[in-house]
Amino acid sequence: MSMAQATILVVEDEFITGADLQSKLKKMGFNVPLVVDTGQKAIDAAAELKPDLVLMDITLKGEMTGIEAAEIIGRRGIPVIFLTAHSDETTVDKAVRSVPFGYLIKPLDERALKTTIQMALYKNEIDGKVRERDTIIQALINANPEPMFIIDQNTNVLVINNAIASMLTSGASVGTGLLLETLFSGGLISPALVGAIRDHFFDAKPYQFEEEYNGKWISYTITPLTNKEGRVERCAVNSHDVTAIKRAEQTTKALNQRLEKEKQNLIMFEAMMNSMDDFIIGTDDMGMISFVNEAFKKRFGYTLDEVKNKHISKLQDPSDHFAMDQNAFFVDKKRVWNGTFTAVNKFGLKIKTLLKSSPVIQDDQTLSRVFVLREKLN
Repeated sequence: MSMAQATILVVEDEFITGADLQSKLKKMGFNVPLVVDTGQKAIDAAAELKPDLVLMDITLKGEMTGIEAAEIIGRRGIPVIFLTAHSDETTVDKAVRSVPFGYLIKPLDERALKTTIQMALYKNEIDGKVRERDTIIQALINANPEPMFIIDQNTNVLVINNAIASMLTSGASVGTGLLLETLFSGGLISPALVGAIRDHFFDAKPYQFEEEYNGKWISYTITPLTNKEGRVERCAVNSHDVTAIKRAEQTTKALNQRLEKEKQNLIMFEAMMNSMDDFIIGTDDMGMISFVNEAFKKRFGYTLDEVKNKHISKLQDPSDHFAMDQNAFFVDKKRVWNGTFTAVNKFGLKIKTLLKSSPVIQDDQTLSRVFVLREKLN
């Protein structure tokens, strides 16, 4: 901000002193629209004019001191420079506690006045940018629906998001001595997280781990925050509820274990079927072939690929009267079949067999069939 753009409110209860100060400031290039002489008038004028800076005499007319008025005005983000004819320790101490942007002793030195005003305006501009940056950062942090906080190396909690704030007990907040131990004692964070923060605070890279806490699976990321020299001064802690993911992983693991077990059972089943001399054919509930054993392949001359997904009746001699069409599968799907079955192999050779077929109910309640064909030798 240039000096010509800056608006200054003067608060001075001595009329001549106030008028003289207003004149000097205008010559310096400042806009000085008003001089007021009480604390309440200063508060009202600051609310109306919204000045860039207030020059505040500490001793004013009325019940309110300049220090008291400055505290109220300062809450609106307006910088205040104190003016006083007193340099005693008590007055200075009271003024300093209100954190002014400057402190000048009367009679005022014009060079010191101008320099102090310039420094105050510059500092307030920088502070405004910092506040704006902090507001943006806080908004970004609050956009995270899950708990997040930033601490320094002394375990002071510097920043929390709304997810953490909503869980704090009444009166606990950043700026009121909130410590990492406060979050721990309140049950908001686990002993494992406290230990991980202490062990990995100064790590060069983010540290991640997961744990089950309070019935939930939580994933944590501890990220070091460095200063300009590259030293770690703070760390950000993010948490993410991964319970649903963990449960899905556990379900998938259980399913994979089940599939692996079924795979092993299938291998054992096929090995057992292949060790038999009888011809074994597996079908679905409507007779579509899904499995044949080695004895079948040798005697019938077909590979599994050649007969897979074909109806078992395709193997039957057309002159054979055993009911093997799809209608029979539909009507008698849950019955055990026994009978004589004449089949034809790949090369046209008729093979008379004794047939036994049993329904098989799978775990998912689907139905399939196993056919055992034993060749009749006479």
